[in-house]
Formats: sequence, structure tokens, C-alpha cells
Amino acid sequence: MSLTPALIKKTDSAIFQTSLFLLSTMTVLGGAIISPSLPDLEKHFSYVPHIDLLSKLILTLPALFIMIMAPFVGILLDKYGRLKFIFPAMAIWSISGGIGYFLNDIYSLLISRAVLGISTSFVMDGVSVLLSDYFQGSRREKALSKQGFFRSFGGAIMLIIGGYLAHLNWHFPFLVYFLGLFILAFATLNLFEVKYEHHTHKHVSDKKSGFRFLTFAPVYALTLINMVMYYTIPTQLPFFIVDILHEKPGRVGESMAMSAFAMAFIALFYARLRRIFGIYILYSISFFFMLTGFLLISLIHSYPVLLLALVLSGIGIGIMLVNNSSWLFSLAEEKIKARAYGFLSSFLFMGQFISPFFSEPLVKYLGLSNMFLVTALIALVGMVIFIVVAIKSKVLKERMQS
Repeated sequence: MSLTPALIKKTDSAIFQTSLFLLSTMTVLGGAIISPSLPDLEKHFSYVPHIDLLSKLILTLPALFIMIMAPFVGILLDKYGRLKFIFPAMAIWSISGGIGYFLNDIYSLLISRAVLGISTSFVMDGVSVLLSDYFQGSRREKALSKQGFFRSFGGAIMLIIGGYLAHLNWHFPFLVYFLGLFILAFATLNLFEVKYEHHTHKHVSDKKSGFRFLTFAPVYALTLINMVMYYTIPTQLPFFIVDILHEKPGRVGESMAMSAFAMAFIALFYARLRRIFGIYILYSISFFFMLTGFLLISLIHSYPVLLLALVLSGIGIGIMLVNNSSWLFSLAEEKIKARAYGFLSSFLFMGQFISPFFSEPLVKYLGLSNMFLVTALIALVGMVIFIVVAIKSKVLKERMQS
């Protein structure tokens, strides 16, 4: 069913939207908040064999489990509803994240991070599908803009807070996860389930209108490639800043925050950009900003220029992430939205997980600067492809209208 005027008015309220978009911040807290703790954590567990690898898994293990679980989560959300999974997952997310403050065993920490990843997959998929349930048409574009802002701005703030708390003690950043319990209480009071006719058995069994992976394959492929490219920044930037720019390690957090703030800023303007440009042109614009940012990092070794480059690349990824969701929801029927978004989440985190396997060989054989240059060339190819696709799409549309 469609939302009644009263429910539409409720979804437009500031309290309702704040409770919904605060959930989006939870999906970025997974790694950002504890990233500054890793060096001290590694020193604390220096007696543990292979701690250099295990400490990195503290950061990447949630992404691995999100990648594995997200498609199955989408199926469950489509079949049984959203909130009955989201609310318990939020509680588990807070507890499994915050319990790291009390743990003093690396293997127990890793288990808690795996549980965090599983619960994050339910929250991340659920909140994005809820957004699609609550908002349609131009309202959805505006809502996606706000969601992108909350995610990116929240991530930037968490980078700063995480750095400060980690400076006090590597355990302290884990306490931030308990904020999720307050967000859970707020969300429970405001969010509601939207029921559609497609939940009936008749529609669920209609295979002709079921989920087709190939329909969404271009969105998934773009998400994967985009995250492989963008995650060369958080995985390689610390070494670039220290080894090439010869800056203090403390510069890493503030420089990454610049990129996140840029992502948040541009996300607010996505709805306006979408009204002016089509999806394909926005992709080409996104690749242009990423191309420019990576070129600057590669060619001009200066910290102020690096900050500019990170702002530009942040604008590029900010447009891309919201554009991916917008394109996917425009393709998905109501009854398969969660399943389609589940695969999107999986490919997003797959890109994060495999990005080091892309960048490390390039760094080894070409050097850090040339690795960013190769990434810029990939962005150039993407920009050209979408310019061509946009032109062909426009020509085809004009022919159909004539």
C-alpha cells in the first residue's frame, strides 16, 4: 500500500528523520571509531603470534562478515519485514561493539568483531530499505542525500573522537558503540513498518517479477570497482603521509576527516544534482573528481595539495555512493528491494576487503605515487565510458520520441 497523508507527514518530521538517519551512522562506526587504536592495540598484544595480521583483522573482519551475510539478510528482510530484524540487530551491534572495552584477549575481540559485522549487515540493509519504503520519487532523492550526509559526517566526527579517545587508552573508543542503545530507544519510538501487498504468498511466488541479479549487475560492478579504488586512500594514505610527505602520523586522522566532510557536504546536494543531471552524467562527474584527486596525490607531494585532493576524491565517492542507491532503487520492485540492496552492501564491503590486494602489488612494484596514478587512470576510463553511455542514451531517447 501507499503511505497515507498522515504517515507522509510523519516521515517528513525532523524527529522521525533524525531517528532514521542516526541509524545510518551506525554502519560507518564499525571501523572508523577504533582505527586510531590499532597501533597501541598491536603493542599491547605484542606477545601474541602474528599480531601484525590479527590486529588488522580487528578492523577488516566486520567488513568480511557483512560481505558474506548481506545477500541473505536482504532475503530475510523482504520475506519477513524490516523492523523485527533491525531492532534486535541494533542491540547486538551495541553490545558486541562495546564489549571490546572489557576484553583483554585478541581472539575474544575477533569473535566480537565478527558478531558486529553480522549485526551491521542487518542494520545497514534494513535502514536503507526502510528509507525506500518511507520515501518515493523526489522525496526519496532528498532522503538519500540526507542519509549520505549523516553517514559521512558521522564517520568524520568518529575519526576525530576515535583519535582523541585512543590517545587516552586503546580500550576507550569501544565505549562509543554503547551509544547505539540510545539510538535504538529513539528509533523504537518513531519508526514503523510499511506493509505492501507483495508480502502475500501469491506475489512472493510470482517468479516472473522476482529478483534477477543481472538487472542490477552494473550497479554492483560499479560499487565494487569504486570501493576498491577509494579504499586505496585509508589503506595507503598513512604510509604516504609519513614516508613520502614526512608528516606526523597525527595528520592521518585530520586528512581522512577532510575527505569524509567533503562526502557529507556533496551528499546534501545530490537531490538538486539529480534533477539537473541524469544518473550516467553523475557517474562521469564522480569519476572526474576521483581522477583529479588521485592525480594530485600522485603528482604533487605537498600536504596542502593532499588535503585538496582528498576533498575532491571525497566529493567523487560521495556522489557515487548516493547515485548507486538511487539507481538501484529505481530498478527494484517493491518486493525485492531488500534483496537487491543486500547484494549492493555485499559488493561495497567486498571492495573494501579486496582493495589492499589491488594496491599492495602496485605499491611493491611501482611505488606509492604510481599506485595512485594507476587508480587515477582507472577513474579516467570510468569517466569516458559514462560520457559515451550518457550520449548514446540521450540519442536513443530522442529517437524514441521522434
